Amino acid sequence: MKNSFNYPAIIVSALASLGIGFVWFTVLFKTAYIQDLGKTREQMAQGPNAIVASSYQLLGNLVMALVLAWLLRKLGYETVGESLQLGILIWLGFVAAIIGPMYAFQAFSFRLFLIISVGYLLCILATSAILAVWKG
Repeated sequence: MKNSFNYPAIIVSALASLGIGFVWFTVLFKTAYIQDLGKTREQMAQGPNAIVASSYQLLGNLVMALVLAWLLRKLGYETVGESLQLGILIWLGFVAAIIGPMYAFQAFSFRLFLIISVGYLLCILATSAILAVWKG
């Protein structure tokens, strides 16, 4: 196993996650997402603009891909199956387990929990798959 990270794979997986998130949150579930947040489009527009928000998301995706690549290397996982299994475990143990109670305490809908957590699951799985497939 190589000692250095495959930085092109990390960058591509971060960009893929950005694309998945864009389609998930602004095409497929935009109306439900905004509605379940309990905010108007005008209130949402008061936050950072799309470029700034996307930059934050891309940075987060890069960190996620780098950490996932490190874990895959440390565990000696090399197959797509192993990588996807790790992605599911990370999602279950760190995403769903953390944001589930947060949504319950903040009285957000289960639908909002599903929209957000499944969106992250897809991004983690895409990152896992890209890192496993692109070894060179």
